[in-house]
Amino acid sequence: MDVTVGIKVLICPDEVQKNLFHQNFGCCRKVHNVLLSKYNDMHEKDNTIKPTYTFLNKLLNKTKKELSYLYDVDSTSLQQAAKDLATSFSNFFKNPKHFNPPIFHSKRKTRPSFRQTIPINKKIIKDNKLTLRKYGDIKFKTSKEYQELLNKNDLKINNITVTFDGLNYHAIINIETTKEEWELTENYLGCDINSNRNGWLVTSEGIKEHFNVDHENQMIRKINRLMSRCKKGSRKWKKLHKRLLKWYHKRTNRLEDYTNKLVKNLVMDYDTIVFEKNYANIKILIGGEQNLIFPLSRFITKLKNKYLWHKPDAEGVVFVDGYNTSKKCHNCGFINENLEVKTRNWICPKCGTILDRDVNAAINILNLWFTGDSLRNTNK
Repeated sequence: MDVTVGIKVLICPDEVQKNLFHQNFGCCRKVHNVLLSKYNDMHEKDNTIKPTYTFLNKLLNKTKKELSYLYDVDSTSLQQAAKDLATSFSNFFKNPKHFNPPIFHSKRKTRPSFRQTIPINKKIIKDNKLTLRKYGDIKFKTSKEYQELLNKNDLKINNITVTFDGLNYHAIINIETTKEEWELTENYLGCDINSNRNGWLVTSEGIKEHFNVDHENQMIRKINRLMSRCKKGSRKWKKLHKRLLKWYHKRTNRLEDYTNKLVKNLVMDYDTIVFEKNYANIKILIGGEQNLIFPLSRFITKLKNKYLWHKPDAEGVVFVDGYNTSKKCHNCGFINENLEVKTRNWICPKCGTILDRDVNAAINILNLWFTGDSLRNTNK
């Protein structure tokens, strides 16, 4: 089964290409704002006008005649900007409760990006080089797995989006590939979510997951202190700001890499993963009160998507009511009402079993699913 996916790679443009990129970023932002402004003015006079892509594309052609510098950048990227604006209008008209109306893009708050369409059957990738219209060959870096995939002769590329995050340039390559399904293992796992100190994720098999970015957090605090002593906008301040961005990116990349690998391993090894329903209310602070908060909701969403992608027939992610799972002995069912939060290990007064608070909770969470108490199957 063919599916559409996006592969993000790091690109290394030269100085000329960087300048051209930023010119294209600005032109796409200008086109979005001008088309939105023109449509708003026309809508005030005639509210029957619909902002379809065809209508906005006609406005784009008129705008290019008014602003001649728009001819200096790739034309398909400007068309894509008009198409994105039409999509925003369409989403808003279909569901105003969940989608906001299109707004003007500012240079300070909008991430610079543009998208190029690729002609059918045109090969633009060879080895570690990417060929873009108006910009020529650009080197890119990615994993060996993606490198082999992108260099396939029969690969179909739909479009490429170039972005800039303030430090690095990336290309998101939209391709069509075959969906890979993994074999079912008939294994199940209960998970208890806690603070990072005791293992932010504790499984029914006794595994405790920790995530540590203390060094990155210390460097971020140190650089922020140095920047506070400099005049904003000075040469030293700009140099420190660049260092600060590097450490922010390093911390984010470590977290993203860790969660992606953990999600892949969990989905490959288990057909069902059981969580307590109140996971969204738990905040896992990484490195102190003022630092990174672990993105639990995004982690759960990645698990769901991974199951839908690779194991559509599996039970996937399910939830149970986690009430008293820490106080209840998984061996005999005795509930220890006197158990304090600070107590991490306890002995069951009834059966004498030595229990780890978090592992015991994870086992009870899994047992609730076995007894049919799951709240819902999120993949159905």
